[in-house]
Amino acid sequence: MCGICGLIFRDPRNRPSRDVLRRMTATLRHRGPDDSGVELLENAALGHTRLSILDLSPAGHQPMSNEDGTVWITFNGEIYNFEELRRELSHKHQFRSHCDTEVLVHLYEEHGEGMVDRIDGMFAFAIVDLKQQRVVLARDPFGIKPLFYAMDERRLVFGSELKALLASGEVAREIDLEALNDYFDFLWIPAPRTIFKTVHKLLPAHTLTLDLQTWKSKTRRYWQPTYCPEEGRNLQTWIDESEAVLSQSVRRHMVSDVPVGAFLSGGIDSSLVSYYASQHSAGPLRTFTIGFEEGEFSEVAFAQEVANKVRAEAVVRTVHAESIEQLFRIAEFYDEPMADTSLLPTYAVSQVAREHLKVALSGDGGDEMFSGYTHHAMANQVSRLDVLPHFVHKAVFGSLARISPVTWRMHEWSRRFALPADERRLSITRLPGRRSQRELLSPEIRTPLVDRFWHMRKYLPELRGLPPVTQMQFYDLLFFLPNDMLVKVDRASMAHSLEVRVPFLCRAVAELAFRIPETVRFGNGKQILRALVSRHFGEALARRPKQGFGIPLQQWMRDLAGGSKCEELLESSVVRSSGLLDVSGVRRMIRSVAEGGGRLQVNRSEELFAVFVFVAWWEKYMQTTTASSSVSSS
Repeated sequence: MCGICGLIFRDPRNRPSRDVLRRMTATLRHRGPDDSGVELLENAALGHTRLSILDLSPAGHQPMSNEDGTVWITFNGEIYNFEELRRELSHKHQFRSHCDTEVLVHLYEEHGEGMVDRIDGMFAFAIVDLKQQRVVLARDPFGIKPLFYAMDERRLVFGSELKALLASGEVAREIDLEALNDYFDFLWIPAPRTIFKTVHKLLPAHTLTLDLQTWKSKTRRYWQPTYCPEEGRNLQTWIDESEAVLSQSVRRHMVSDVPVGAFLSGGIDSSLVSYYASQHSAGPLRTFTIGFEEGEFSEVAFAQEVANKVRAEAVVRTVHAESIEQLFRIAEFYDEPMADTSLLPTYAVSQVAREHLKVALSGDGGDEMFSGYTHHAMANQVSRLDVLPHFVHKAVFGSLARISPVTWRMHEWSRRFALPADERRLSITRLPGRRSQRELLSPEIRTPLVDRFWHMRKYLPELRGLPPVTQMQFYDLLFFLPNDMLVKVDRASMAHSLEVRVPFLCRAVAELAFRIPETVRFGNGKQILRALVSRHFGEALARRPKQGFGIPLQQWMRDLAGGSKCEELLESSVVRSSGLLDVSGVRRMIRSVAEGGGRLQVNRSEELFAVFVFVAWWEKYMQTTTASSSVSSS
């Protein structure tokens, strides 16, 4: 895995300096500590840091060019079908290395930006074509690898992380208030927005092509999941085909010149990945597991059972409440506020894995592909209410939402059930902002709550007509997975220079999963993967209820709410003087967490965690910037 960055000026007389590119590249050193490089190309410059996984020789140095130096690339990722592509291209091109990067250079020469349709892998890359005078940015179909960019009439700057763009001196630290509202709605910031107004995330499965002569750009979506159910096949046939496709995907994801291990939680997805990895590993597989002192949150016993059965060398580490103190360290790697609480154990398991190796496999994506989330089952149940006209929902549940206190669960669920049918289902996974959350923001910068449904309305046209569970799965793949889960894993792992590969997230698995009719794929909840776990580990493990990678958040936050940490939080500059947060709203939230609330009330522990994260981020990235010059609405 690597870090990439670059700077391109419209005016050929503006040549990027080597010092600027070195400064940008230095911010990405954790993503690639083994090598780094900078290449100046007329009015363009590319930077790269390398984590050596394939072809450990100096021949894999980047940025890399074709034979005559007219096409240059800086690439972050892994291409799992590079050997097949290399054989296909070798009759026309002379290869100087054995790495997948050089394959991409020649693939571009043959297919242009259409090259992305031929790639099986995770990637973010930039290509500068000096002959055609264009730049191509691209990101993999699922958004496993990140790519940020800022472009105006004068220049294009891009990088694997926001900090590289900031280091260019071309990006103002101007907060986007819409993005800030997004953060306090979702606890992370959905693409294409970032916390900074002029910086954007390239969406998954997209290319951006910039003509250097006209300075006109176009974006293209090159892939999306499609539901094409094949009726008439029995369950056992689908189970056997799923086994073959998943085993093959894991085998391809293990191509490496260094050892590969696996994250193992003891759940269905990571257990299957570990099983197939052990079958394809030349020696004993190493697995990495995180546990908690609080027994109800720890899955160590189940993970150990799986490790024993696959004869893995199991490495286990316990996460304590004191890990909250790491927030200020972790904020450096996330670059913008990100309050998914499982980032703490993800950071910890990445740290322990990197002590042993450079590459680990993850079970992420199994729930999105094979209907494993609790809200998928809820969507199936809620769809039964579609027989009632929308005006009935709106009248009954809208009234309940108006009369119930905003801190009550009834208020939250009434808002959901008052929505139209499609929005009602989608809201089950990510309701846009509880009203109590919105009270954390200063009244002057809160956007109307009704406007916070933009994310659902954006995807509704392509989701309408899908059966309920599949609709939710597509929404998770397009919205939740690339904006939360994959961001969390990428930043936590790359903070430790660890490459994490995701075998469930490849086109072959997606195409299989969405050929399976929903009634078969979902069944009684992820029944195909449960059948595979039963086949290899027994029925007891297959029937375990889903636990997730959660932490004892309520207990940890309640302990903090009554202590000095929250007093320090209330006195922080962002709470007191930035004009962004409502001091009285933050104080009410802290008091609610300290008191514990009741069964009917919304648990506000996540909100307290989100404020801690935001303060940590502010102190790292904005402490020297005055609020008056750092906030802006879209």
